[in-house]
Amino acid sequence: MKTIHRAAIALSLSLTILFLIVGTVTASYVSPEYQATDIGLKQVPYNINGVFTTVSGITYDSVSGGFTTDNSGKVYTVTQYDRLFTIVEDISSSPLFFAIDDKHGTHFFSYGNYGNTKLFRSGIIESDDVFSNKMIVNSGGIVTVQTDLAVRNGKTLPDDSTAIPDLTGTWTTAQKTTYQIEKQKGNVFSGKITLNGKTTFTPFAGYIDTVAEDGTAEIVMLCQKGNLILGNVNENTHNITIPYVLYADGRISSSLTEDGANWARTNMSYNVTQKYVTVLNSDGISEDTSKQVRLLTVSSIAGRYNLTSASDDITTIGIVQQGNNSFIEYSPEAGLIRGFVKGDTKYDFRGGSDLAEASVHNLKQKPRSIIKHPLKR
Repeated sequence: MKTIHRAAIALSLSLTILFLIVGTVTASYVSPEYQATDIGLKQVPYNINGVFTTVSGITYDSVSGGFTTDNSGKVYTVTQYDRLFTIVEDISSSPLFFAIDDKHGTHFFSYGNYGNTKLFRSGIIESDDVFSNKMIVNSGGIVTVQTDLAVRNGKTLPDDSTAIPDLTGTWTTAQKTTYQIEKQKGNVFSGKITLNGKTTFTPFAGYIDTVAEDGTAEIVMLCQKGNLILGNVNENTHNITIPYVLYADGRISSSLTEDGANWARTNMSYNVTQKYVTVLNSDGISEDTSKQVRLLTVSSIAGRYNLTSASDDITTIGIVQQGNNSFIEYSPEAGLIRGFVKGDTKYDFRGGSDLAEASVHNLKQKPRSIIKHPLKR
């Protein structure tokens, strides 16, 4: 027990150092009552401004291979600006930046890539008084997972908590890759990945991100090699799909079998015009209406598209999420972007180590050029 306790203290110190490295010391913030122009971003049903304290949580690290449950009692100070917000932990003066990325206004995330350290955080805002916070880190091949539940100071935890599915066992994808989940504590688990036809395996750890009423769960995993893996599991059918993998070297793969949403079907291209962007960083919040036009072209892989711009050499790779109009985009320069399309409007959200960003774009199908026959007038 003393060994586990020392490991937990060491982990807490390591995370504190990591936050100090990747965060930016809090400067002058503007008032939370700041009113942004209402262009569709003010669709967030909750306001989590204030001070919260964690009441539970689980930590796992791949060095010890064990779980600890000592994440209660941490204090979070949250400052929210519509879909962007910061969390400052009591152990650090550096803010952590997040973006609320789904159309329901409840799911948030942040992603960072700092040399040999990759960090992904996400959570669910359950009410004005309760939110979950989950983090997974790969630093030099050591994977750490940490989750907690934060409750507004002075409030009590509600009794309607969602049941956590038991994911232990062997899960096989359509490509015959096996995900063997060997150990699980609460919403945190660990195991090993074995590719089809291989005898060697790669250790990984992860957490359950969201749970639906139909028995499906979205999970987030990081393997020892540094690959970020997003998966969907169905406890009733024992099926697992891996819709998105961001490899450590920047490659992306997806296992989508549909053509994607109407706005990203094969043989279509679109002009994507940025009309509005809101940025939150250590200096506060700012807005910009300068336009930027990019071309969205669909690749031969179902559900995948590329975003390119004539003004720079940056190419962003996007993946349409199965069953809805949400998407995930990635470029080494911008990092991870998540969002959704509503009508002809595309909403992008990004959370990072030193800023959070929300932008709005017009999505217009590019007219096909008509080539006239030289003999016809």
